[in-house]
Amino acid sequence: MANGPTCDVAVIGCGPVGAALAIALRAQGLSVTVLEKEPDIYHLPRAIGLDEELFRAFRNHGLGDEIDEITTPLPGAEFVDVEGNRIVGFDLPDGTVGRLGHPPMAMYYQPNLDALLRRTAVERGADLRLSVEVTDVVEGAESVSVELAAGEAIEARWVVACDGASSATRKRLGIQPIDQGFDQEWIVIDIEWHGAADGLPRNATQICDPARPGTFVPGDRNHRRWEFQALPGETREELESPAKVWELLAPWMTPDDGELIRAVAYRFHAVVADRMRAGNVFLAGDAAHQMPPFLGQGLNSGLRDVFNLAWKLGMVARGEADDRLLDSYDGERRPHAATVVQYAVDAGRLIDALSGKGGEIDESAGYGGGREFPGLAGPLFVGEGTFVGAQCTQIRRDDGTYSDDRLGSGFAVLVADSSLTVPSVWLPHGVVVPVEAAEIGGHACSIVRPDRYVAAVADSQAELDGVTADLVAAIALSV
Repeated sequence: MANGPTCDVAVIGCGPVGAALAIALRAQGLSVTVLEKEPDIYHLPRAIGLDEELFRAFRNHGLGDEIDEITTPLPGAEFVDVEGNRIVGFDLPDGTVGRLGHPPMAMYYQPNLDALLRRTAVERGADLRLSVEVTDVVEGAESVSVELAAGEAIEARWVVACDGASSATRKRLGIQPIDQGFDQEWIVIDIEWHGAADGLPRNATQICDPARPGTFVPGDRNHRRWEFQALPGETREELESPAKVWELLAPWMTPDDGELIRAVAYRFHAVVADRMRAGNVFLAGDAAHQMPPFLGQGLNSGLRDVFNLAWKLGMVARGEADDRLLDSYDGERRPHAATVVQYAVDAGRLIDALSGKGGEIDESAGYGGGREFPGLAGPLFVGEGTFVGAQCTQIRRDDGTYSDDRLGSGFAVLVADSSLTVPSVWLPHGVVVPVEAAEIGGHACSIVRPDRYVAAVADSQAELDGVTADLVAAIALSV
């Protein structure tokens, strides 16, 4: 093994999670080597939806316009009965944005997203190596050695495994996936529609059909997706046969209406790794968690992983915090991912229940059913208050528009009460931004992390001094 690392971070896998991580790490000034076993991006669609938190993250990394160009906002989502009557759901008027400043959900064609992220990672200085097989990951005193089939070894201070659901890295580390008790066989069918898709639903739709539950998703531009639950006794080969595919699609279309892009039978899983850190090796994306697709949160959860981890690695690399900060990655992301997986499972069970297949009908698990999306928790969130553990609202510019520009790239202390004195410990690590109280939930002050999560709020000088002291200790901040 070499005497020290030759790069700050080695990323195993260059799907969208690995590529996004490389972009975020380069923004932190870290050297990055990305190792991908395939020679090119996967050419077929898989993930399909991007939510507003990740829209925001990409815009903060200078990719907002590019993401806008390859996405189509989702106009709504619903659960319907076999006759198409809405059971639970919502509609979004054209142009709707959430409090984070972006569409609540927008659809993309994954090869386009993958190409954008991979290209951007390379343009920003990531060392991308394709057709490279990793054979082992060995942690030493000075670095982690990523051993390659060709006999070479990459020495890195840290390694992040973004190598998918069957992650060889996870298996080598002895990290066990915890099954959350949901396995179903479905077939996923992707269509490139010819011309205007008149007559098809506008919304993402869960079809609660007792004969066969299904899903329809309007993708970006002319991309349309159907998913159908396998019935007892149906084999993968039968489901994927062209005759069966067109039989399933017959209520909506004929082969003259569109081109079949993909028809693949999947077993939907609900699992979360028992840990997401092992020494200086971390798991992210499907290597750490997998979930049914009913909420469109699989890739979004992987992207949340990397935007959570990157700023923490950056602070430790620069000596602004010690290694204890990195423990918060597992402490924050694993419980959050487990909750999102459970929400996706509950949505799947609601489909079955509404289709007459048994189980409790809990409409709160459906789209617009009132269940709040989970926030983060842990030592890096202090006290209670509006948005603590959630993303901060976008802040108003002087010209009346809203943007994250004023928040900078580090910590931001948002101050509505000008009589407060911001503790000097924050000044080397971010910016102080005057705001209106309404922008921070009516509080006098809000401390926002680099990933835009609200770490604490305060309504007096004593509270601000207290939450600052708690956060400095939790972050292991160098003062």
